[in-house]
Amino acid sequence: APPPPAAPEADDAFGRGDHEVGPTLSPPRTRAAAEEALLRERLGGLASLVLPSGPAIEACARPPTAVEPATGEQVDAVSAETEALRELDLVEPIDVRLLDASEMVEEVEERFARRGDPERIAIEERVLVALGAISPATDLAELRVVAFAEQVSGLHAGGDSLVLLRTDDPASLSPLERTVLAHEIEHALTFQHLGRPGQHRDGGEHADERRASLAVVEGSATLTMLQYAREVLDPADRVRLRNELLERAREDALAAYTPYLLAELRFPYTEGLRFVCALWREGGWEAVDAVYANPPASTAEILFPERYGDEPQAPRALGALDEPWERVRTTIFGAAEVLWLLEAPGGDPDAALDRARSRAGAWDGGRLVVWTAGDRTALGLSLVDRGEGPDLCATVREWYAAAFPTAEQRRAGEQVLYDGARQDAAVACADGEVRVGIAPDVATARELVE
Repeated sequence: APPPPAAPEADDAFGRGDHEVGPTLSPPRTRAAAEEALLRERLGGLASLVLPSGPAIEACARPPTAVEPATGEQVDAVSAETEALRELDLVEPIDVRLLDASEMVEEVEERFARRGDPERIAIEERVLVALGAISPATDLAELRVVAFAEQVSGLHAGGDSLVLLRTDDPASLSPLERTVLAHEIEHALTFQHLGRPGQHRDGGEHADERRASLAVVEGSATLTMLQYAREVLDPADRVRLRNELLERAREDALAAYTPYLLAELRFPYTEGLRFVCALWREGGWEAVDAVYANPPASTAEILFPERYGDEPQAPRALGALDEPWERVRTTIFGAAEVLWLLEAPGGDPDAALDRARSRAGAWDGGRLVVWTAGDRTALGLSLVDRGEGPDLCATVREWYAAAFPTAEQRRAGEQVLYDGARQDAAVACADGEVRVGIAPDVATARELVE
């Protein structure tokens, strides 16, 4: 196969959103370009295994010391190669189980179903519907377990020192299967040597902090996987790898995922790779290892590695609602979540705000409060403006109007009100904070921002 064309410059180094595939393209594209677009659109960070990913990522794709392909039994060989790439040795043996597709799906469904909290998922559904990130008919539990399980190729079971790998032929692992195995073995290596990022930190982690820690874990494994594909696989295997990834992209196992859910799923891998790559370029694996002991406290530090170590600010308390309303959740609303909303307001990528990443970079702290009264939902959202770059207040107002374009807008003093068919909203900006109330009626929405 001819080499693919160079990746276009993009603000996220993976070129997402810069390509389309279909019969109506104009001007006509070459087969290689169409395949590249499909890989980038459907596979996110996995596409970097076979496609150029921008100068920053390419600088991390080759380790400083060549790794010789190992000999012997295939799992042992991949393990030895991964240990050499990651510059860590297994402390204890790991149990690698090779499963067929149906066995893998069954294992993943069972493990992830156990983690699911129906009440938490039900609240999350309400939040994402109110933010326009999913439709009211979405079954989030089904997507998070069943649809997700269909596309999982490998899984490291944490403290069990167990790695599960889906394979079509246990006697001969394909290039993609070997590369995925390297990813999972890297997880075992870091877990044995470094533990979970921030596991000794005082106090409980919030959701945004957990996302940031997960990005360190997956970014580290994804960088190892990238180096494995570029350094260990021979040219013929890399062609086979590309073909395997194309087949995976055409399956489109996550077709039911909305743009927001896709971005959430890919974040630890794509943005984690960018973050870890920035560390690796500065100080090699030693710098990456150090982050496990002192991981980022927010997804803003993952999105903007130069902000690593910056503490976000705590917004002021939002307004409270009287009975029959009940507050059911208070959590941090991170920069990554802001970015995902801006990239596809109302679930429509065509409505994306320009310079979405720069706009999300104005985030310097956020809080989300969820209220329920029977089947009714109200959200209070408070965001701190960093005071650098695009104005966060204007961004939030523009986002809500794009996400709910049929809502009628009007001003009430310093507030902007949105009167919609299904829900209403109020946006108020003062003292470097943006406050958003979303509720079944305007009066309730305004209570949340006052």
